[in-house]
Amino acid sequence: MSQTSYNGIDVSHHNGKINWKDVAKDKKIQYVYIKATTGATRVDERYAYNVKNARENGLKVGSYHFFTSYSSAHKQFDNFKSVVKKSSQDLIPMVDVESSLEKWTKRQVQDSLLVFMRLCKSYYGVYPMVYSGQNVYNKYLAPRFNKFHLMLGNYNGKKPVINGAGHYTIWQYSETGTIKGIPHKVDLSCFHKEYTVKNIVMPKKKKGK
Repeated sequence: MSQTSYNGIDVSHHNGKINWKDVAKDKKIQYVYIKATTGATRVDERYAYNVKNARENGLKVGSYHFFTSYSSAHKQFDNFKSVVKKSSQDLIPMVDVESSLEKWTKRQVQDSLLVFMRLCKSYYGVYPMVYSGQNVYNKYLAPRFNKFHLMLGNYNGKKPVINGAGHYTIWQYSETGTIKGIPHKVDLSCFHKEYTVKNIVMPKKKKGK
């Protein structure tokens, strides 16, 4: 996969202080996922800055939570909800499930993740996308979560394949991308051919709501 084939990026404080004005000049970028929270208490130190400035420069923004087995799904969702305001979200939320899972069994990971996702649906009006690496996803989550939107990491040039029916929505194909305005290497991703950004935008509020 070419380093110029991306449709979007995801960032956190690890990417340094981002110049969103420069990033927004890159017309390939249709979506940006920004790390908000980890576990029950941690908040990404650059989240507020990133969301505000990315949106002010016209980028479509979604937020993600790094899910762990060190606290309950309810406590983790409370952390996410306290930071991620409905009014500042253009894209559906995302929950990152890739490591820090060792305190739970596979069934506990799945059951707890489903609780988090249902809480998201109740509060934000939509189920979150699930992010994971291809191998971790197939080990812990497939095929139970195949019906949800999936962003799957696979960096060997081959499109992600999941166990059971279905396929990814977004393929994160590189973690060493270079984007003007971002000081450090950044994750690059692209849509499956059956999806566009329209499939991951937040649902519009119904009139009278």
